[in-house]
Amino acid sequence: MKHMKRFSVFIAVVWLVAGSWADAPTEFSLDKDKNGIKVYTRKIEGSSLKEFKGVTAMKTSLASLVSLMDDTDALPKWLHDCTSAKLVQNINLYERITYTVIKAPWPVSDRDTVSYSKIVQDPKSKVVTIYLKGMADKYPKQSGKVRVPSMKGFWQFIPSKSGYVTVIYQLHSDPGGSIPDALANSTATDIPYNTLLNMHKIIKDPKYQTAKIAQVKELN
Repeated sequence: MKHMKRFSVFIAVVWLVAGSWADAPTEFSLDKDKNGIKVYTRKIEGSSLKEFKGVTAMKTSLASLVSLMDDTDALPKWLHDCTSAKLVQNINLYERITYTVIKAPWPVSDRDTVSYSKIVQDPKSKVVTIYLKGMADKYPKQSGKVRVPSMKGFWQFIPSKSGYVTVIYQLHSDPGGSIPDALANSTATDIPYNTLLNMHKIIKDPKYQTAKIAQVKELN
C-alpha cells in the first residue's frame, strides 16, 4: 500500500448537491435511516440546492479507511456513480488534487470534478478529517463533460475504544450547467447513502484491513 500517496479524496463527486456555502445554514433534517446509515440534508441560504451529510459506523481501523481513500483506482467501485478517477497532482504527503467523472441520469450530461483534498489528524482524539474543495481550473476541460464549478465539504473518521469508527461524509457543491433543482435535490440522499453502503462492503477487502500507515495513529 502506498502510504498516503493518493488521497484521491475525491470525492468531489457529489456533483448533484449544489450551490456555494453560506454564512447561516439551516439545521440538518434526517431524510433516510437504513442499513445503519443516516442521511441528513439542509437548505443553504442563497442556494436552491441542498447540502448533505451521511453518517455511519464501521468496525475497522483508521488506517484501513485512509488506505481506501488513497486508492484512486478503486473509486469507481464504491463512490456513487463515479466512472473514472485519476490523481492530478501529488502536492505533498497530505495534499492532493484529484479528477473524477460522474455519470449523470439521461438527459443530463456527465459531470467531472477537480477537487483539492487535505488530510489532518487531531493528535489527541485521533480524529482524521479530509477537507475537500473544488478547484475547477486545475485540470483541462474535457469534451462531453460539464465541469463542476465549485464544491466544499469533508470526510471525517472518528475512532472509539469499541473498535468502531464513525464515518461522516458531508458536501455541498454546484453541479454546473442546467439541472432542474428537483432532480439535483433528489440525489442529495442517494449519493451519500449509496456511497457509504458501498464503502461498508469494500472496506472488508484484506488489502485495506491489513494496511499500516505510519502517519496515521490509531486510538489506543
